[in-house]
Amino acid sequence: MAPPSTASAWRRSAAGGVAGVLCAAFTAAAVAPGAAGTGGAAKPAGAATAAGPELGASPQASRKLLAHGPWPLAVARDRSNRVSGQAAAMEFGYRMFRETRMSPNGYVACISCHQTNRAFTKGIARAQGLAPVGRNTPTLTNLQLMHWYGWDGGSDSLWMASLRPMLDARELGSNAARVAKVVRIGDGLACRYRHSFGAAPAAHNDERVMVNLAKAIAAFAESMTTLRTPFDDFRDALARGDPGAAQAYPAAARRGALLFVGMGRCATCHAGPAFSDGVFHHIEAGTPAARQRAEQMAAGTATAGTADLGRESGLALWRQSPYTRAGRFSDHALQRVTADRADLSGQAQRGAFRTPPLRNVAVTAPYMHDGGIEQAVDATVV
Repeated sequence: MAPPSTASAWRRSAAGGVAGVLCAAFTAAAVAPGAAGTGGAAKPAGAATAAGPELGASPQASRKLLAHGPWPLAVARDRSNRVSGQAAAMEFGYRMFRETRMSPNGYVACISCHQTNRAFTKGIARAQGLAPVGRNTPTLTNLQLMHWYGWDGGSDSLWMASLRPMLDARELGSNAARVAKVVRIGDGLACRYRHSFGAAPAAHNDERVMVNLAKAIAAFAESMTTLRTPFDDFRDALARGDPGAAQAYPAAARRGALLFVGMGRCATCHAGPAFSDGVFHHIEAGTPAARQRAEQMAAGTATAGTADLGRESGLALWRQSPYTRAGRFSDHALQRVTADRADLSGQAQRGAFRTPPLRNVAVTAPYMHDGGIEQAVDATVV
């Protein structure tokens, strides 16, 4: 993790700076890839811990730390996607993730923004497909733990989220006919489609082929789980009541962890094994322009032309889409989508964005929905 810049240091108070650096030390240690854990049977998350008090953690702080595991977490298959978890579909999705012929200029694919050497992000403030996109590219790791996808939650499944960039004129700018043509005539793609879905793409209409392709890409994306980290070893040591093993975690990271779940209140939103509650929140962060837009939203003067409406615009897209989990393309149509009433309350969600997961955060800069923060240490003091 790069140290905070001199300019950044001048912008914060001494107390805030120390807290920010400690929280950044914790997040870096918590989410950077590490060696596999030492093993041992863990107590349930709510169990008492002998290690907590010896490390300066209150019982409440220990419980909050334990709630960020265990890792990796077993996740059920997506019932709305019949090829979820199937090897043939994962391989087909992996191939199509790199397929540029779906875009009209033949140069843009999913991997253009979700680059493997950048933890499936792009490394720039805002994404660029066929045209500039107004938001930062989110990582694709650990998505199987989410219930809403995208910064604005405009998709309620990973396969629906895979369709969105295909059809967005700024991203791949494709359509069902073009996607289906690529699958039907591409090198070996029709065979892979048949192995995944039990029928040749010629047997399905263009829209069905496009949706099935999105489900294959989703099957691939949901397989991307980050490795265990030093934090996971620390957390498991707390669960076992093993203070000796817990002491192996760096002292600065331990202090940062206590700030993270305590005074810093980071865990209020960055909760659970993925370090995200998956919920949408308002936060004034990022560039000066983002702060100005946040002030406009707070004053009720924001419009679609001056602000990113966030969850409000995502809900509008979701409500009018034929590709929801409850729609006709779902393989397990639901009677209704279960969601918190406040989460679907329309204008109350204006300018709210989904809490980003923090695992692997050390390698996914820049941060926030607008990419306005370059270093994790700055994100801890917004």
